[in-house]
Amino acid sequence: MEIAPKEAGCAWAPEAIYDEEAEDYLVFWASSREAADGMGRGLHIYASKTQDFRTFTEAELFITRGEHQTVIDTTIIRAEGRYYRASGDGHITIESSDHLLGEWKIISTLESLGLGLTGKDVEGPEFFKFNHDEQWGLLVDQYATEQGYLPILTSNIGDTTGDCWRIPAPEEYSFGQLKKRHGTILPITQSEYEAILDRWGKEFPPVRSVKS
Repeated sequence: MEIAPKEAGCAWAPEAIYDEEAEDYLVFWASSREAADGMGRGLHIYASKTQDFRTFTEAELFITRGEHQTVIDTTIIRAEGRYYRASGDGHITIESSDHLLGEWKIISTLESLGLGLTGKDVEGPEFFKFNHDEQWGLLVDQYATEQGYLPILTSNIGDTTGDCWRIPAPEEYSFGQLKKRHGTILPITQSEYEAILDRWGKEFPPVRSVKS
């Protein structure tokens, strides 16, 4: 199905999040478009609404950093009554809003949080929440060094000082031998986890969880 603008050069990294207020889903992705002055194509984030993933509203511009600037790989999560999104735009920039389609405010970047990472180091951010803790993770792909995913942990996504953020030591996590890149996190229950191990566990090495 086609939901990106017809003139779009691509439709990259689509994600969706449930809009509790509107009782539908916001689907968003990166598409390129010709700049108004005809000088090049910037990448911007577009969005569409759906209730059934069969019919979609017309795509609208959701995030832009300017005609010639690129913003890609947006991920959104709801935490502590607010929405947070992270995008690649030369940095990994974190924004917050009270409403999915409301006004968004830039609150931090991974560099401003003291984590020593910019868009030259990592891309493909992906938010997730730990099931039983008030802890969140942000996976980023270490594309510059071809090392795959790096987890970043926080007890408060809205923190702008960096005090609530940390990069765990290598011994605290494992993604296995194959490099993991540009994926997503699917929360599952303990019973679902055990069912997966019962069916597939013998064919895969033991799982070591990321510690919150």
